[in-house]
Amino acid sequence: MFGYSPPRPRETATHVRDARPGPPVLTAVPSLELCSPADWDGDADGNLLLGEIDLASTPAAVRPARTYVRELVGYHFATGPSGLGDLQLLTSEAVTNSVLHARPLRDGTITLAVLRAGDRVRVEVIDAGPARSVPPMPEDPLAVSGRGLHLIAAIASGHGSRRNGDGTITFWFEADVSNGRCVR
Repeated sequence: MFGYSPPRPRETATHVRDARPGPPVLTAVPSLELCSPADWDGDADGNLLLGEIDLASTPAAVRPARTYVRELVGYHFATGPSGLGDLQLLTSEAVTNSVLHARPLRDGTITLAVLRAGDRVRVEVIDAGPARSVPPMPEDPLAVSGRGLHLIAAIASGHGSRRNGDGTITFWFEADVSNGRCVR
């Protein structure tokens, strides 16, 4: 399902039969880490890691990122997939922004982490920071791009970014998940 994730060195390759007829295709096991409530340690802010995934820093990473967040949050918050549309939209916008406007990490990936912060979900996208300094474009009401951060600001309970000790940048947003809808 998460075929866009590059393998980590500790993982092994497996033979998986493709949907098309023919010989088996060698694919790598995706870089996927899931946590169960018994394994939650929490970070300095008391947020509990639900799961983390490394995705290739390409536009194709957006779809598995959405799916990963939907399934993980649906499982841990007992929320149906149809009610997580806002959370999927915010994830799509954050990952798209990272893929299009930031440098990937050294291995060519971005990291997507999902945390539980009380009754909220916190989604973090970690990359190597802006690709280059680009002056902001003037607001164009007819533009077909450039709305991602506006959507995140309008829908999310909170959002921001921070520079990490290793020089990477973490962009995050939080959403209250109640009855399957993100509630501001």
